[in-house]
Amino acid sequence: MAREKARASRPYRAPLREQAALRTRLLITKAAKVTFEKQGWSGATMATIAERAGVSQSSVEALFKTKSVLLQSAVDYAIRGDIEPVPISDREVTTKIESAPSAKSMLELHAGHLRAVQGRSAHLALVVEQAARSDKAVAALWRRMNANRRYGVEWAARTLLEKPATKHLQRVDVERTFWVALDWSNYRLLTDYVGLTAEQYEQWLLDYYLRMFALGRPATGT
Repeated sequence: MAREKARASRPYRAPLREQAALRTRLLITKAAKVTFEKQGWSGATMATIAERAGVSQSSVEALFKTKSVLLQSAVDYAIRGDIEPVPISDREVTTKIESAPSAKSMLELHAGHLRAVQGRSAHLALVVEQAARSDKAVAALWRRMNANRRYGVEWAARTLLEKPATKHLQRVDVERTFWVALDWSNYRLLTDYVGLTAEQYEQWLLDYYLRMFALGRPATGT
């Protein structure tokens, strides 16, 4: 009897069901990102997202409730690269950038990190910016994205200024440089219109950092 009571008191867990639910959430989130980017805020519907994900519309609505919530989830996925509820500030990439031994190595890591983040999120950010003009929930999301961007600028500046050989830099100038780097529209300009590849964008960004911070260009192959 005691064993039966102990078993009854344990929380019920279904790992296979949980994994299936996570896979479904990921499928829908990926489909939402693509659909919003291709069709915009007004053109994307729960039905079209469900069709792209290969699930029922009721499944999408059960998991995300509204289109604005789904857009927010797509943005989080685009920024982070997955659907894990772990902010960028608590991820390994942040630790690596913060622990880089020099300003140059920190900037190399930061340029690579931004290449990945901007590549996933720059076009979705445009959808949010445009939709924010007509939808209050999306406007709140756009404000959150910009608040996070401000945090990213301040964090990057603080991290750089903690490195050796950066005493010649002024915080205000460093932050302005990072504002340019973290601007989604600049990524779109350089890749969509100028025609840079992702690799070329990363190299451009690193060269931009090194020139603006008067740190010199790294030797070829480093």
